Amino acid sequence: MKKIIEISNDKFFELLDKGWQVIDVRDKYEYENFEKFLPSTNISYPEVLDNVNKRWPNLDTKLIFVCNHGNRSGLTARHLNKLGYYNVYVLDTGIAGL
Repeated sequence: MKKIIEISNDKFFELLDKGWQVIDVRDKYEYENFEKFLPSTNISYPEVLDNVNKRWPNLDTKLIFVCNHGNRSGLTARHLNKLGYYNVYVLDTGIAGL
């Protein structure tokens, strides 16, 4: 298992410019009613854990997980990392730090 990579705001925007997928793991309510970060896809933490292989069949998929402060996104990235996904990053400050 590789170490989860936490990235800075600058690195986040650099990877975003390179086309990495941003997955916002906040609950739907949080995503719809609070600060949104676009472009991102909202898939809550529990939903990500369901059918991971169907969502992202390629283990080399480049993903950045975000949430409010980095806690849920970190848990999500660790889970995927254990399944063999190694191009998973976490925004270290969470959305609150952008």
